[in-house]
Amino acid sequence: MKIKSLMYVLMGTMLITTSCSDNELEKGNGSGTVDPVNASALVNVYSDKSGSEASLLVGNVFVKDSRTLTLNVPAACEKVYMKYNTVSGTEATKEFALSPVSRSAGQGVGFNFETNRLASVTLALPEDAVQPTNETDQGYLFYHNTGVVMFEDGWPTQLALWYDEDFNDVVFEYDLKVTECHSQQMMETVGGKEELLLTLDVRAVGGIYPTVLGVVLDGLKSEYVDRITASLVLKGGQGTMTDLAKEELSTKDVVKIENKNWNWNNDTRTEPRFAILTVDKAQTEGTVITLDGLSSLKDNNQDMFQVMPGKVREGLPMLRAEIRLIGKEGLTGADRDAQLAAFRGLILDTNRQNFFIKVSRGKEIHMKGYAPTSAYKAEYDELVANDATLDKAVFYSNTNGSTWGVKMPVGARHAYETVPFKVAYTGFADWVNTNGASNKNWYENFDAEKTVRYW
Repeated sequence: MKIKSLMYVLMGTMLITTSCSDNELEKGNGSGTVDPVNASALVNVYSDKSGSEASLLVGNVFVKDSRTLTLNVPAACEKVYMKYNTVSGTEATKEFALSPVSRSAGQGVGFNFETNRLASVTLALPEDAVQPTNETDQGYLFYHNTGVVMFEDGWPTQLALWYDEDFNDVVFEYDLKVTECHSQQMMETVGGKEELLLTLDVRAVGGIYPTVLGVVLDGLKSEYVDRITASLVLKGGQGTMTDLAKEELSTKDVVKIENKNWNWNNDTRTEPRFAILTVDKAQTEGTVITLDGLSSLKDNNQDMFQVMPGKVREGLPMLRAEIRLIGKEGLTGADRDAQLAAFRGLILDTNRQNFFIKVSRGKEIHMKGYAPTSAYKAEYDELVANDATLDKAVFYSNTNGSTWGVKMPVGARHAYETVPFKVAYTGFADWVNTNGASNKNWYENFDAEKTVRYW
């Protein structure tokens, strides 16, 4: 479980930093055609040429002639790709090379670890781009960040080098989309000045102890969140959803929904499955979201969930928690700026995405450098004070630099039970040993026989 000083979160962190205040939104000419003298368009920017949803960095970017953005990209990323609509009715892609820039504090830097790099890009608008048809087309933009979190459940037990472990005790996908609204008309449609849409999909449970997964949205406190929508669903193929529980637009500080009697089709479990989603915006550190029910995903509390060879159920709908947090309206001045920063920062600074799991008796396990929740802080402090193997200065690490949780790109596969991580990903060890100089795309080179195909 040892990790060198490069490795805190994988280079799959994909962010974008661009100032886009109300005053910066330019007005289109309303013609729907290109004005070569005053060209403008709405575009999307991706880190991958495929233009997949997972690689989307920012959407509805308003570009007038050209626009320079500062990006926080994976170290292996040398280009970004701008998609736009053309006057001929087609969709086109244009690639742009990245230029390195100096990193400043607080811009997505992992705790004491350099995992990605800052770069700038100037998006030049092609002449055949379609202009926005009216001002409201420019009324909002959204930032996007997605990935996979993989945990070991043995903290604080001293284990081998971390990449000798399988890191599949809990595996879940996350997706965050922060929307910024810049016009009164659009705000009435979107429903708030800012909002966050967060989804958590449980992919695998390979440990016998985990009960809960969660995330602290650091800094997103009660004064910035007006309303909450919380949903539990089963997410199937082709975008199909089966509702399990839901609460719409609540103004309460704590929203809790549950379903204690659900199952999949052709289920083999004799006891009912359960799921409990809690959204608490009143905690001192920010909004804390937890999803209980991991233990019930295993069949009859014996088999692990989606990690055992021959027992992976392909096509099985994932248990999903979906949370929509809507900011307060009518704020001005410093209050408006603080709310905007609280929402935008969740995408621009991934240190504010504090993922964790709980195991038996409520013990929390976070990634290296991330603090426990205030509810567990006293127990954490006592445990660390009495354990000489734990690092007193770095949360959830020991004197060997271990970590029990990692982030990866959203498409990354997880290892089968008992398969060491460096065996599942054959280029990983070389990437670690060269401090990231070699095998920068190691997560694309997996052993198909030792990893679970993403379903």
